[in-house]
Formats: sequence, structure tokens, C-alpha cells
Amino acid sequence: MLFKTHLLVPFFFILLFFDEIANPWIFIPIALFASILPDIDNPYSKIGKKKISRIFNFFMKHRGIIHSFSFLFVIGISLFFYFREIFYPFVFGYSTHLILDCFTIDGLRIFYPFKFKIKGFLRTGGIFENLFFIFLFLVCIFLIFYRIFVVL
Repeated sequence: MLFKTHLLVPFFFILLFFDEIANPWIFIPIALFASILPDIDNPYSKIGKKKISRIFNFFMKHRGIIHSFSFLFVIGISLFFYFREIFYPFVFGYSTHLILDCFTIDGLRIFYPFKFKIKGFLRTGGIFENLFFIFLFLVCIFLIFYRIFVVL
């Protein structure tokens, strides 16, 4: 999936469940950042092009350990015990990235280093991803206007 799709999907769910979020000023930026973080190991991604990402690009291959629920589990445990306030938004955002990547043709080894892989039917940047993005974008616009003019 593309950068824009990885950001839009968690944003959509944030809009859906906005009233349930205890502290949106923390939840939203952490969730959105975590939703693009797994691509730090890809030198061609928006986050992977940053200088700080070069160490990940050098030592790790794309869709390796960082693209797994095994890695998320380890990071999640650390966050739960030391930074509990960002635990839920981080796990939420990171999970949406991993789940979306399971729908791509390249698939995902969800419990790296085990070989089990989930593959989907979507080509990254293909017509179906773009149609999905446009549809979800329009739904998000509707939800924003609904929240502004009807709920408030």
C-alpha cells in the first residue's frame, strides 16, 4: 500500500470512533505516525528516504522483521510498561499498516521469522488501491462534515 492509504485508513477509523478517544491530541498524531513507521525499512518510501532511516535501510530488508506482529508485540510490551499513554494509538496505527499490507500481492510474513505469509490480491499503487483510496477519502470528507454540522 502507498503512504497516502496507510495514513487514510487509520484516520477513517479515528473519525468513526472519535468520541471514544480519551485524548485525541495524543492519539491522532501517534496513530498516524505509527501507521507509516513500518515502511522505515524501505529506502523508496516517504519515511524511508529520511536520513535517520538509513540505518534501517542498511541493516533490514523491506517487509522483514519491522513488518511483523512479532516486532509490534515486542515494541508494544515496552510501550505498555514505560509509555502507557501512547501504547494504544501506536498499536492501533502500526496494526493498520500491517493489516493493509496483508492485502497486497507481496503479502506479509506476519510472525517473522516464521515463513507463514498472508498474501492478498491488491497491487501497491494499482487501480484497486486508488479506487479504495478515493472511496475512503470521500467517506472521510462526509464524516468530517457530518461531525461538524450534525453532531455538534
